[in-house]
Amino acid sequence: MRTRTARHGAAALLLAATGIALAACGNSDDSSSAASSSSPAATASSPASTGSASPTTGSSGTASGSATGGSATAGGTTSDATSGTAGGGSTVPACATDQLKTTTQGMTSGAGSTEFELVFQNTGSSPCTLHGYPGVSFVKIHNTQLGKAASRTGGATPVVTLIPDAHAYADVRTVNGQGGYSAAQCDLTTVPTLRVYPPNQTESTNIPWNTEECVGPSVQNLRVGPVHGNR
Repeated sequence: MRTRTARHGAAALLLAATGIALAACGNSDDSSSAASSSSPAATASSPASTGSASPTTGSSGTASGSATGGSATAGGTTSDATSGTAGGGSTVPACATDQLKTTTQGMTSGAGSTEFELVFQNTGSSPCTLHGYPGVSFVKIHNTQLGKAASRTGGATPVVTLIPDAHAYADVRTVNGQGGYSAAQCDLTTVPTLRVYPPNQTESTNIPWNTEECVGPSVQNLRVGPVHGNR
């Protein structure tokens, strides 16, 4: 009996030892498996974080560049357009003869001469300019000139811009009757027409005159001033 009991005790001890050894092996494998599982998860999260940061930076950079480029382009276009409009605007053309109505006004006589104003009215639909001296002379039938054309007085020659229906003026003086000339010099003649060339134009306009004037070839009967804007 004692021998069987001893054998049973030895067997029990052997089984216990085997169980302990197996338990130890099982714990070691679980720990290794857990460590192995956690490590790939951390590694995967790291590339995910890096990948997420890279697109964000790229997106921000692209958006910023696009906005800046758009703003610069828009600003440049507006500035150039404004500059082009301000610096390269078209100049107002000279008033053509057929764009003007030419008359006289303010006839006054005294001290051997008669003074009056030529009046230029813009009858066109757009602005135009007058600059300098009109050409003035007496003419008879067939536009044949009588005497000398008007000489020019001194003075400033402003550029006068006429909007539609606006007026500009030029002062004219002529000898009053025979004046201080002899009859032969004066050649006093009833002049039917006053011929006027607007400044810088080659076409004239005629104004009925019907006044006695000195038109001798040596007489400088007419004097004209530059066009101005004030009466």
